[in-house]
Formats: sequence, C-alpha cells, structure tokens
Amino acid sequence: MSHARGYPNAGHFYSNIVGPVKIDMNFIVDSANGNGLGIRSLKSNGYVQNVFMHTSSTPGTNNGYLNPNPATGYALIQFKYNFNKYLGGFQGFVSPVSGTPINVTTGTTAGLAYVIVTVGTTTIDQWQKLGLPLGVTPAVGVSFIAIATTTATGTGVIEVPAASGSTILDVDVIGDANLSTSSSIATFGGQWLLVRFLGATNSSTTTLVKTAPADNSVVGLSAFFDNSSVTVDGL
Repeated sequence: MSHARGYPNAGHFYSNIVGPVKIDMNFIVDSANGNGLGIRSLKSNGYVQNVFMHTSSTPGTNNGYLNPNPATGYALIQFKYNFNKYLGGFQGFVSPVSGTPINVTTGTTAGLAYVIVTVGTTTIDQWQKLGLPLGVTPAVGVSFIAIATTTATGTGVIEVPAASGSTILDVDVIGDANLSTSSSIATFGGQWLLVRFLGATNSSTTTLVKTAPADNSVVGLSAFFDNSSVTVDGL
C-alpha cells in the first residue's frame, strides 16, 4: 500500500457526508491556573475558539468570553465557526504523573513506566541505560519503560504515572449540539458543544458518574460535523 506524503489529510476521505469536518483539539486540565479558564495549553487545528472548565481561581476572560465556571466534570467548548450538523466525537487522555519525583540516582524498577520531569545533567547514554529508546531525545514529558532495576548519574528526575490516571473512562455530549449555533459568527463566535466527563463511582463500583479529570491530565477530543445542508441517506 502506498502512502501519500507532504499533504494535509494525505489522500482521500470517502463518506456519504457531503461536507465532513473533523476538528481535533487537546488541552491540559488545570483547575487552579491563574488564567481562570480551568485549562491551559489549548491546541487545535484552527477551529477552536474557547474551552472553559471549572476553576478555583477568578473566572477569566478569553477571546472576549468570560468563563461561566461550569461545575467540575464539564467542559464548554466554542468553535470559531458554525456547522450544519453535529455527528459525533472521539476522546483520549494522557495521564498526569504521580507528583512524587525520583532522582535517577535513586533508580528505576525494571518493567515500570516512567516519565521524564527534569532532564538535568543526565546524559543521553545514561537515559538509555534506564530505558529511553534509541533515537529518542530525552525531554520533559518523554515516557519509557525501565529495562533494568538500576540507577543513573546526573540530576535527571523522573516520576511514575498517577495510579488513577486521568480518572476518566468516557465523555458524553449534553443537550442537542445541533441547536447550539450562533446567529452571527462575527458577533458571537461559532458552534458550542457541552461535554461531560465520566468516571467510575469509586474503586469498587463501576457505575459511571460525572467526574473531574485529574489536574495536569491532557485531554484529547475530536468533534465531527457536517458543514453542508445537502443530505445523503438522511445525513
């Protein structure tokens, strides 16, 4: 199979949807951040105007909008444009670290996962001794599996992932997103989407309940819209 390179969406996307638009975004949950948005480091492919989550700081203004400070477990997303129909979405999460720093001179346990939080003076050879894959440059946020119970030299620091991860198992949409469009993009921005994060009730009960993602979790979301009023097979 050949793979086209050098072009966005390298190839063709076949669908009975006339105007498919897939919007990807990720952000870090940060309920105490002084920006008052409940998140930081929002990244997208140019379609996302705002993401608002619960904040313990004074709610902040972003792009002319005040964070309504939703209760924990919700995220209110505003896109830059309106769309004809909301079709669905996808999600994924990156776990925060444990919060317990481990200097590389203390060492690793074979088979466990670690995340670099400080590169320090530890050389690439020493990082590879711990388990950093060949060809990967040591940097804050890089993860690896320890290949031995051993120590390294230098001032590098690692942490294990948080035991409970992001705490989130699923995300659902609240209300009918097809009704949450703005009448004037220039004045009000675009489409709104309200989502809820769901996690297990507790360690012994798997019933899903509204749950705040752990601070410093990276949330990845994709939203799928139809940008055409032409219908094919009802879509």
